[in-house]
Amino acid sequence: MNIPIFVPKPIQEDWQAFFAFQVFHRPPEEWMKMRWGFNAGALLDEALDRYKLFIESQSVSELEFRTGTMQNNTLVLRGIHSPEFGLKMILLGKSSASSREEAQQAAQQYAREVFSTFPHDFLLMPAKTDGEYQQFGGEQWLDGKSSAVQIQRGVIFLPKGYEPHYLPGLWQASPRSNEQIWRALSAMPQPTLFNVIIKPAVIYPQEKILLEEMKQNISRQKDDAISACIPWIESYTKRRQAAWKKFFLTQVHLIGGTENLMRSIGSALTRNSNDLTLPGYQAREASDSENHQWCENIRSLDLTENTTRWDDLADVEEVFSIFRFPYRPEAGLPGANFTQPGKETDSSPG
Repeated sequence: MNIPIFVPKPIQEDWQAFFAFQVFHRPPEEWMKMRWGFNAGALLDEALDRYKLFIESQSVSELEFRTGTMQNNTLVLRGIHSPEFGLKMILLGKSSASSREEAQQAAQQYAREVFSTFPHDFLLMPAKTDGEYQQFGGEQWLDGKSSAVQIQRGVIFLPKGYEPHYLPGLWQASPRSNEQIWRALSAMPQPTLFNVIIKPAVIYPQEKILLEEMKQNISRQKDDAISACIPWIESYTKRRQAAWKKFFLTQVHLIGGTENLMRSIGSALTRNSNDLTLPGYQAREASDSENHQWCENIRSLDLTENTTRWDDLADVEEVFSIFRFPYRPEAGLPGANFTQPGKETDSSPG
């Protein structure tokens, strides 16, 4: 597969090469025939398993990370709503290297990998020109004129004297909760861009040690101010310290949204389960001085620099919760006006 790559100017000492796909749902009559099970419920379970496998394949081992043998890749899920053209699902990728040729070669290899392994419940159409890349990625909405917001996990503040000073919650979603995001996006009266970025990472040994010391100190001192959270903290640290756990750095952004849309997204991505309650979500809006830079970072598929590793670190299960396109059942997804292949707009109800 020959996927043209858009290569911008060098960034500091490196070159970065980009690619983009527009993502479409496979036609319902084809999708329903793909199930191995006996009903549509089995099809959804199978599709989610394929999606989780794709996420797992984007991670790297600690050995690859430490020896530098991994490619420097970034992947972005983007939902772009325009009242004129409808709702688009976009997948963008980036590879970085020390020279233009190496970056382009790495991006071509990465684009082929993504194209060949992305769940076949969806169809991928590659951008073939620089203009298509900019159109697919919604570059016209990243001019800094619309407000940028980062949606984060809610945090648990620890008593003074503990290090770290707080723990972020977890990303957690049910199989269908992300439907709410795309329906809410499609209802926006103005252009809106939803952005999720993931970059392979590891948790460092010193970070694990810090978590263990914090857990032991809290357990020994029986601090009344935090005693109710001790079981949650113990579960959290155990999950972060698990052997061979795979991690990413990830951020969730919104351009041009409203408070109601932030709530729809945040609540869908931080849902309680029967086994684990969460502190919910929080939203941070860029200041006037930050807004342009945030939009530039999102344009270049970079993390914004207003956070720490603690804020951005997420495991595979968390990334699987947030980095997910919605599935569309045979009857459609009510209220979500997805664009269709070969059409600028889709007037169908789902």
